[in-house]
Amino acid sequence: MNETPGKRIQKTRKKKGLALSDVAENVGISNQDLVVIERSKKSLSDELYAKFAHVLGVQEPYLREGNVFIDHTDDLIDAFQKLAMEEQHDFIALFSTLRKPKK
Repeated sequence: MNETPGKRIQKTRKKKGLALSDVAENVGISNQDLVVIERSKKSLSDELYAKFAHVLGVQEPYLREGNVFIDHTDDLIDAFQKLAMEEQHDFIALFSTLRKPKK
């Protein structure tokens, strides 16, 4: 089943712990309009895609198309910082073995 842009917006909003009203306000639409968008009952203009991407902190192609590369740098840094020092060292050692040397 293909995920719609509205479902990706809803999923991202919830994953980031953002209230519907906060996202709607920051995008410049009503709460009801956001509900309709999240239910995939309303298509988005190019301007709205750009606003949602900015407010949700995701790449616009992800909202439009779904299965595209998403930059998870911030999530990775957060997870890394929560590791114990020994686990951080283990991760760095593992990462070093995966990197291909530049020629």
